[in-house]
Amino acid sequence: ILTTGTYLRARIIIGDVTYNSGPNGLAAANELSQSLIDLGISLRRFKTGTPARINKRSVDFSKMIEQPGDEKIVPFSFISGDISRDQVSCWLTYTSEETHKIIQENISRSPMYNGLIEGVGPRYCPSIEDKVMRFPDRERHQLFIEPEGEDTQEMYIGGMSSSLPEDVQLQMLRTVPGLENVEIMRTA
Repeated sequence: ILTTGTYLRARIIIGDVTYNSGPNGLAAANELSQSLIDLGISLRRFKTGTPARINKRSVDFSKMIEQPGDEKIVPFSFISGDISRDQVSCWLTYTSEETHKIIQENISRSPMYNGLIEGVGPRYCPSIEDKVMRFPDRERHQLFIEPEGEDTQEMYIGGMSSSLPEDVQLQMLRTVPGLENVEIMRTA
């Protein structure tokens, strides 16, 4: 049994920039991929996406709605006892009409729309480009600003995965309430 995740023939695509890599700069499993192909096993490509990671110090949380953690932590396992630890809040904000305008004006630069990425992303978590293009009647889409951990300044933007170029990502992020001065730590 091989559990390869997203590493077989893995490619990173950011706008018109493409290179072989796994997530977070880890190596793609290209040799394993080729070995499987040589054995007659066909590989399929699935599209996954991720949002940019932003610097917590550049976020204005006063323009967002706090989403506190659970007061009582309920573990997944019945074997685990009570868990008592401080919770870290997430924050709710929304895209704006200006965000949508920037995406629409740059949709030809999106690899999902210009043919560079073949395939369709998952229905349950569409990219921000898909949300804006498929639901043009929506004035805004919710975004959750989530800490990547307790010991990092990186924040994850739930609901805003993208394959747009870095310059467009920064431009659209800065139209979101609370992110007007945002700094990107890692592009989507």
